[in-house]
Amino acid sequence: MKRVFSPHTLSTILIASATFFTACQQQSAPVPEKQSGTTVESEASSKTVTEIDSDGNREALAKKEAEEAALKEGEAIYRKSCQSCHSLSPPAKSAPSIIALASQYRSRYSKKAGAVADMASFMKAPAVEKSILGAGTFERFGLMPPVTLPDDELEKVAGWLWEQYDPDFEGGGDCQ
Repeated sequence: MKRVFSPHTLSTILIASATFFTACQQQSAPVPEKQSGTTVESEASSKTVTEIDSDGNREALAKKEAEEAALKEGEAIYRKSCQSCHSLSPPAKSAPSIIALASQYRSRYSKKAGAVADMASFMKAPAVEKSILGAGTFERFGLMPPVTLPDDELEKVAGWLWEQYDPDFEGGGDCQ
């Protein structure tokens, strides 16, 4: 078999290649960020939430954190003040289940804000004419007593209730 390169030539090529690649690695600069505040994809994939936050998403991150905190507070309020009458899912205790209520509100309202406002208003001063539930619900359970919580807590528990919606729930017109 005939050799293409002599051993001396081959070693010279290997040394030159190694020197070239080492020099390239030492001179490479970090990839610059895009003008819009987002980073190049390879950098973004290795960034933490805090680092992405510093790139200009502070408002969105703060809003998401506030929503998550409000949901946790809403659940704690439910457990403290509502759970004794309202089970999370059917069968109902002495009042409609949360999942059934969430289903009723989701079918009536297209946006969370309006539903939350009406739920909080109903909890503060329950009245048949303010309810979205059918007459059978009141025949079965009666009208709930007013909830004596501050308005912000009523809104948090109502916001949490809205999020308990289960699209697979198959409840009837009267809450179960």
